[in-house]
This record gives sequence, structure tokens and C-alpha cells, in this order.
Amino acid sequence: MLNDIGMSAAEFDAAMHLPHASQDFLTLAMLSVGIDPDNFDTLEFARDHFLSRTCITCPHRRKCHDHMQAFDFEGHYRDFCPNSENFSKLLRKRCDA
Repeated sequence: MLNDIGMSAAEFDAAMHLPHASQDFLTLAMLSVGIDPDNFDTLEFARDHFLSRTCITCPHRRKCHDHMQAFDFEGHYRDFCPNSENFSKLLRKRCDA
């Protein structure tokens, strides 16, 4: 399973020591910015661009959590989220379709 998201066992172990390690922020982040995480194109893009790996290993998980709790992630994620450019690409793809 780690291979599917381009992550080594050592990276996963290190990520599990980050704040809120067990929470799935990627799905919540996508929903927050208007991306359907279950859409086939989204799933394919996420796999090809290792969005899960990027999210799991993100050093800003506490900041992400705090913005999710405040329901204002969509207004701040561009300042800290390493997947922000990927989200922009997904949103552009949706508009181009």
C-alpha cells in the first residue's frame, strides 16, 4: 500500500510521529476547496502526483488541523499547503472539462 503512494516504510514511520498523524486531511482539504475526492479524474491525478504522500509527510499538519477546525482552510491553504499547486491544477482541470 505504501508503494502505491510512493512512500517508504521509514517515511511512513516518521510521518506517524507528526501531529494528527491518523487523520485524513487530504479528503477534507479537497472537499474544503471544492474538489470531489471520489471523482475518477481526481483519484487518478492524486495517485500520479502522490498527493497522499505529500499530505501524510507534511510538516504543517497542526496548522492544517487548526484551519480545518476553524472551517477556514480554503482561505489559508495557499500559504502553507504543499498540495496547493496540485489543488489548483485539479480545479483548473474541472473548469476545463
